[in-house]
Amino acid sequence: MTPIESIYEIKEAVIDLQKYLNSKDRIVSKRAKMRYEQWVDRFFRENKHFVKLEQRISCLDDPACFLKLMDSAIEYYDGN
Repeated sequence: MTPIESIYEIKEAVIDLQKYLNSKDRIVSKRAKMRYEQWVDRFFRENKHFVKLEQRISCLDDPACFLKLMDSAIEYYDGN
């Protein structure tokens, strides 16, 4: 799997998870948050040469920020 393919896979999963992250059901919300963190960790592990570890905290707190970062990564790989 290429880096771009991996990013698209992560992005699709995060978009699908968004509806569960703010669920009123605490269990659903907590499980979604755990899964979201796994996707963020995978992205940062696979793209450590592109992203700074400090950005991880912002991404964990804000899925929109994470989606923007993934878009930037896609542009980066498209340009190389």
